[in-house]
Amino acid sequence: MTVNPIERLDVPAEHLEQQIAVLRASQARHAALGNEQEVVADGDAIYMLLHPELCSTEADYPGWTPGGTR
Repeated sequence: MTVNPIERLDVPAEHLEQQIAVLRASQARHAALGNEQEVVADGDAIYMLLHPELCSTEADYPGWTPGGTR
């Protein structure tokens, strides 16, 4: 079994910005429809993309700084 280094999971900032834009558009659509659960879910996803340091700890990925540059 080959284990990929955590750095392979990092993506360019532009990709994250695109993902956030899609989620914000989804959130606006759900808000207009009154679907509060989906608004919250989209908000949670946006928050996790903006704060990757909250999704793991150093012990999870030794030597990798969440949200850091290569």
